[in-house]
Amino acid sequence: MTDHTDECLAPGVITKVEQQRRSRQRYNLFIDEKFAFSVHEDVLVKHRLLKGEVVDASRLQHILYEEEVHKAYLDAIRLLSSRLRSEHELLTRLKQKGYSPEIYQLTVERLRKEGYLNDSLFAEQLTKQRLESQKKGRRWIKQELQQKGIDKVHITEALEQVDEETEYRIAYQLTMKRYGAELEKDALKARRKIAGFLQRRGYPGAVVSKVLNRLPVQGQEEERNEPDIDED
Repeated sequence: MTDHTDECLAPGVITKVEQQRRSRQRYNLFIDEKFAFSVHEDVLVKHRLLKGEVVDASRLQHILYEEEVHKAYLDAIRLLSSRLRSEHELLTRLKQKGYSPEIYQLTVERLRKEGYLNDSLFAEQLTKQRLESQKKGRRWIKQELQQKGIDKVHITEALEQVDEETEYRIAYQLTMKRYGAELEKDALKARRKIAGFLQRRGYPGAVVSKVLNRLPVQGQEEERNEPDIDED
């Protein structure tokens, strides 16, 4: 990940420290008049990388390692600034960026300690957002949490916060908004569509049945052809 080669790791004297034009927080370091590598200003300050400083091979290796650690941390912060992520998601993205297992594990551990990563809170917030904003049912939410690598304990705790009455209310409102007009024209046909629609969105069978029980029906034929509901 760092922008250096093994040939640049030769010990020597720092002869020039140059601030980059495009990235004002990064500095190019020259050793014995030759470009060696670039570092973030935090690493520059921490290691007192000043003009005239003598650096040996061991120190250079340590500096470059810490630069890699710092870079991974900043990449992770940028990823988390766009949206909350699970530990599994963040690890996957850092792997894709080419960081070593040691580096990305250190990064995740630090972020966890600092409170930026919290799978329990992530599960709760995603559950609330999917239910209220995207109108998804708990089955859908459970599957998505599993795909994001959330531990079963956190998934269970998050889904326990879903009030069935609230889930039913949201499912009913979604149904009427989408199928209200169709229910007036042909309730039997609409009810069959609604059953499949709600199940695909992850609503439990009990919620789907409760919604259907509140909808209009069409005589005896409706009772004989009630759509099948997958129970939990």
